[in-house]
Formats: sequence, C-alpha cells, structure tokens
Amino acid sequence: MDRRILLSGLIAFAISALLPSLVYAQDSQPLGKFLEQTLALHPAIKAAEKNLAKANASKIVARQYPHNPEIEAGFEDAVEQTKEFGVSQTIDVWGREKSRVNAATAEIEIARAEYDLIKIELLERLLFALGDNQKQLELQRLAQKRLVLSDRFLTLIQKFKQAGDIGKADVLTAEVNQSNAELQVAAAEAEVAFAQRELVALVGERRNSWPLPVDVMQNSLGQFKPGLDKTPELRLARAILTASKAGIDLADKNWRPDPTLGVRVGEEGETNIVGLSLSIPLPIWNRGNGEKLAASADAAGKEFLVVDAERRLHARLTTAEQSLESALSAIKRWRNHTVPTMKNQEELLNRLAETREIGALEYLQQLNQLIETEALGIDLEQALWSAWITRLRAGANLYAWAEELK
Repeated sequence: MDRRILLSGLIAFAISALLPSLVYAQDSQPLGKFLEQTLALHPAIKAAEKNLAKANASKIVARQYPHNPEIEAGFEDAVEQTKEFGVSQTIDVWGREKSRVNAATAEIEIARAEYDLIKIELLERLLFALGDNQKQLELQRLAQKRLVLSDRFLTLIQKFKQAGDIGKADVLTAEVNQSNAELQVAAAEAEVAFAQRELVALVGERRNSWPLPVDVMQNSLGQFKPGLDKTPELRLARAILTASKAGIDLADKNWRPDPTLGVRVGEEGETNIVGLSLSIPLPIWNRGNGEKLAASADAAGKEFLVVDAERRLHARLTTAEQSLESALSAIKRWRNHTVPTMKNQEELLNRLAETREIGALEYLQQLNQLIETEALGIDLEQALWSAWITRLRAGANLYAWAEELK
C-alpha cells in the first residue's frame, strides 16, 4: 500500500509540474521603454543620424550659387603705363543650382530611408532576441524540473529496491534517466547563454533579467493595415531611383556652357579705360554625352531594382501573413486542446498508478512524453512571437506597434 501511495503521489506531482507554464508579463523595465532606450543609444542609430545630418548639410551646399566672382588686376609699363582692374562673374543661365538642389534632396531621402531601415532592423533583432531568450529560459526551466523529478524518482526507486519490491533493472533505468536529465540541464544553460549573447551585443551590457515578450494573442491584427509603400526598403529603392534621375539632369547641366561677364576699369597713360567682356566656352571636344548616357543607363537600371523590391516585399508580406495565420491556428489548438488533453493524461496515469499497472520504464516514458509535449508548446509560443514580428515588419507596422508598448 505504501508503494502505491508513493508512486501515485510522485506521478501526480510530475504531471502537475510539467503542465505548460508559459507566463507573459512585464519585467521591472517595461518592454516598450527597453526598446526605446536601446534604440536611442545604439551606435548604429547614432551613425545613421550623422549620415542624415551630412545629407542635410549637402543640401545647404547645393543651394549656394555654383560660380564665384573673379577679380583681375593688370599693369603694363610700355610707352605709356597701363593699369587695369576688373571683376568677372560666370552666370548660371541653365539652372545648375536647381539641379544640384534636386539631387541633394534625393540624397536626403536616401539617408532618411537608410536611417529608418537601420532602426527597424535593430528593433526587429531586439524583439527576435527577446523571444529567443524567453524560449531558452523556458526550456531551461523545463530541464531543471525534469532533473528534480528524476532525482525524486530515483530516490523512490532506491527505497523500493531496499524494500525488495523491485529489481536492479528499474534502479539502473532511473539512474540513467537522472544522468540524462543532468546533461540536459547543462545543455539548456549553454543555450540560454548563447541566446543572451545577441541581447548583450545589441544593448551593450549584460543584465540579470530581460523584458519578457507580451502575449500577442491579445493583439488585433486588424488595426495594423499593411502598407508596402511605407516600408523603408521600398522607400530607399525609390529614393535611389529619384537620385539617379536627378543625376541625368545634373549631368546635362554640368556640361552646358555658362557665359562669363566682366567689367574692367583702368588708365592708359592719361586716358581712363572702361571695358566690358563676354566669354562663352565652346563645347566642341567634350559635350558630356558620355556622362549623360551613363546617368540615363543608371536610372534605367534603378527602375528595374524598384520593381524587384516591390515583388520581394509583396512576397514577404504574403508569406508573413500565411505564417502568422498558421502560428495562430497552432497556438489555439495547443491552448484549447493539447493542454486539457495533458490534464486527462494526468488522471489516467493516476488511475494506473493506483492499480499498480505502471512500472519504472513506462513511467519514465510517460514523463519524457509530457516533457517533449511541453517543449513543443514552448516552440509554438516562440513561433507565434516570431511570426507576429515578421508580419508587422513586412507590413510597415512594427514601429507603430512598438510605440503602443510604451
């Protein structure tokens, strides 16, 4: 009777301990605040900000008049002394300044899209890293529970052996299982350290605890309508195309001759001299045709790259929506059907224990099955988190969702 009570109690404890216990909560530092601070302090963001500031400064340069005035002074000592002083100015008659401003504006859009792309990629990496860290922590917890249960079961088996109720084979089976559980704990700890390496690299410091992912099942995807035109990848491709087209106009204007007007005054002996001059370069040997053809070909190539980007982003959004739908369906089955089934399994094993129809080997098999089932549930929760992040990223909604977490 004592054996039946002890075995029944152990199995009941094992099943209840192994039931899924994924908890989604907020760390001492809220997830939204953690994301905001990490992005604000990340060196890649700082570098992108400086690159954007450089592009803005380039536009200031582009607004400056393209030609500076020139001054001339001359002296000739012949029969009569001649002294001259003149000022000349090249006139931008073809609108070169406007073309330069248009090109600089396009470069600003490129820098802004690159900044947004770096920011959203860092945000995505942070969220993925937090999800992977949580997954490995849950698997570590599961491995530690398995070790505790294996230790207790080995102690119980040894007591049964001393009482002569079981043979040496059952003890050896329990000992092997306990050794395996110890190895799995060590492996789980290594996986946690590996998962946190990405977080440390992104944040720049090691922490005792990290913010936990939120339960995305509580979110509604309906409020996050996808907008491919808002994705930084497509904005960047289009900005590069715009800059390339601006380069065509700039290449054309750069090789058009601008006239130079000059005024000079002076003295030739006792006579005052006043003169006007006009000079126009003749584009005979070099008309800039090669530069214009190169710029046109570059722009044509960039148009194809925009089409390619649109196709890739559309495919990414489509597959992300399908993946999220599959992940949601799997999680619903897990939470609504698998978890209750595991509870029924608990009742069944209790009845088998009470009737002494289960031995050490079968108990360990059932224990491993329950552990594997819960591990699968942990994987499914992580898959849902990743699918949610991927869908928001593909639809240009990730940053808006992160803002709501503040």
